Amino acid sequence: MGADMLSRQFRTEESRARYWAQQAVELCSEIEDETLTEFIAPVQKADALLDRDRRVIVVGGERCGKSALLAAVAEYPLIARVPFDGDYVCWRYRCKDGDATASRFIPLDNLSGLELVDTRSATDEGVAATVRQLVKAADVVIAVIDGRSYEASPAWGLLASLRDEQRAACLVAVTFTETLGADAALKLKDTMREFCREHVGAPLPICFVNPAGSSENMETFLQLVQDALAQPCGVRSAIRRLLEHAKELTRKQGSVLVARERVARTDSGFLAGIEQEIDYFQSRQRDSLQVYTEIYAEAAMRALPSTISKLQRTLGWVLSPVTLLRLELLGSGTEKYYYRALRAEVLEQQEISDTNFVLSCMSHWRDVRPRMKKTLECEIGEFPAESLQADLQQLRVRMGRELYKPFADIKLRVSFSKCFGAHVGWMRTSCGLICLFLAMAGILGFFDFQVFAIVAVCLAGLVWLVGSIAHFLVVRKLCREVVQYSLALQDKIQKSIGSAVESLLVSRVAAYRRLYTAPREKVARHEQSLGPLKNRQKDINMQLNAAAPRI
Repeated sequence: MGADMLSRQFRTEESRARYWAQQAVELCSEIEDETLTEFIAPVQKADALLDRDRRVIVVGGERCGKSALLAAVAEYPLIARVPFDGDYVCWRYRCKDGDATASRFIPLDNLSGLELVDTRSATDEGVAATVRQLVKAADVVIAVIDGRSYEASPAWGLLASLRDEQRAACLVAVTFTETLGADAALKLKDTMREFCREHVGAPLPICFVNPAGSSENMETFLQLVQDALAQPCGVRSAIRRLLEHAKELTRKQGSVLVARERVARTDSGFLAGIEQEIDYFQSRQRDSLQVYTEIYAEAAMRALPSTISKLQRTLGWVLSPVTLLRLELLGSGTEKYYYRALRAEVLEQQEISDTNFVLSCMSHWRDVRPRMKKTLECEIGEFPAESLQADLQQLRVRMGRELYKPFADIKLRVSFSKCFGAHVGWMRTSCGLICLFLAMAGILGFFDFQVFAIVAVCLAGLVWLVGSIAHFLVVRKLCREVVQYSLALQDKIQKSIGSAVESLLVSRVAAYRRLYTAPREKVARHEQSLGPLKNRQKDINMQLNAAAPRI
């Protein structure tokens, strides 16, 4: 009987409303419009409230028949036999919230979505405080009152605490009336009505129940409980609230799609205008090509003195075996140092230029963003400076590699190696003679030929002096030759820099142009999906409107 009658009603309407509300929320991700965000939260909140279990709680004094009544309502006798571990026992079909504290579970599908809460006697103050908190979150409160001692029932105090609560529906179940006569029972019902007005301030449904009595008696009471669950502020109200929020969301979606259709129809040339602005931006960059080339050519000239200074420090001013060892590798080393000095100068200037370029792009982006939002209903977000700077960094690295091209074309390393290698012979001979004379001086001194030893040392010193003078003159000659080779390289460097700079200017404008790829794709996707989105939005809105009259 109970399991057939007591259930969470409006399951079909609830499922239908929740399904189409979820469809409306999912449609937002396809429409991709940030103005829809504020309309999604109310729908999700209403859906979460609808998802919770509806609580039916019995309260009353000691041995008034609460457990027996709840067992009869659910047609689950175990409820009346399970001992209490705490102040209450919550009978549930499944645990939805993850909190199984004081929970027991009922294997009856009809009771899915319901919580049946059985409580201890509220005559104890501690129990009463706990029950009072449970009552505040209840949907239906059944005050079980022993008809033989109704005046002392603590249920009146609990009902009085709900006087200002508008959510819970209250029922009064009077038990043990079968021990009273018919006249006494009739009189008791009138007395109960007076008690309700006195303690609750309003009349409440009153039913005489005997859980172990006739089924007709319980069916009447069950119908009262079922009507209380279907109260206007219960599930029906939650479904209606969900539908209202979902329909508000679909109305907003409709306005967004209508605006997007207007954009697709009247402002299709907007992005072409943005492309023209970027083309003009690129032409202005090209106009400054000559200026950049001259600046970088001057940077190449500034790198030459440091290369000469490095060469002089490496060769030194006097002849030494260390200089001889360095001379054989100095060709490639000089070219490498000159290239690195040139690249450092050029890339430093280019980094400054790129910083100014990023600022110009940022200014243009900030000018385009509100126009894009107004004209195409497309939000492109904040300027992606980090992405553009990463692209420019890669372009500078590529430019640095291109700067080595003239060095490779003119074969500067080979020229330097030949130039420096031409002086290795006499330096090696000079160093060999110095070592020979010093060795002879050591041998002669060992055999006490002091005069000859001194002569050998003087000869070694003379060779070193002559070699150092020659070394000094050679260093000056080598520096002049490096300058001559570098001057011959200047035209190629300037052409290479001009080509590299032109490529970089075009590439960095292309990098900025790529930042609009996502907005362009988004607008194109909006135009392609406009028809299907409109049809789906209309269908969802129609289904939400069709769900309302069923409630």
